[in-house]
Amino acid sequence: MVGNLDTVPELLKNFQYTTGEQHKFLGEYYRLMVSESPETGVLINNFNMILSVPDLKSTQQKEFVLDMWYREQAEDVFVEAMATAIIKSAPYKVRFPDLKIYRLDNRWGACSPKNQRVILNLELIKTPKECIEYIALHEMLHFRFPNHNLAFYGALGDLMFDWKEREDMLNRKFRLT
Repeated sequence: MVGNLDTVPELLKNFQYTTGEQHKFLGEYYRLMVSESPETGVLINNFNMILSVPDLKSTQQKEFVLDMWYREQAEDVFVEAMATAIIKSAPYKVRFPDLKIYRLDNRWGACSPKNQRVILNLELIKTPKECIEYIALHEMLHFRFPNHNLAFYGALGDLMFDWKEREDMLNRKFRLT
């Protein structure tokens, strides 16, 4: 069974971007280590997240560099998850949509069949890949089944037998609000 509910969702945490803070990436916590360097970037080493910035005193700079790193990671991971979702949902004849990545306050993803677009929440990059894959497939199936009806959940169950466990994990350990 899934672990305990986090007390404060990531979106609501008041990060200072200082060494020792815990930041999530792909479902795991990493200890932030901030270093001064003319080159900006983020490096994962074991369970350390090394954030390099030119100005250690600039919270805004540290936040920006980390946010841009999360966006780069999300592009790679989300495209892979969407490709897997396309392959799984082939029996329902869905096409690869335009993928957008935004930070959403109260949902993990959204789908616009009219515009052939899927929006995935940037915060998903902080959850395990299984959760990202679930949301990608969930949104892809909305191109064929616009509503959360029995046909939608039947298709979801056929294509991902453990979707409910993945959804529960999101709601318990990685909630938005």
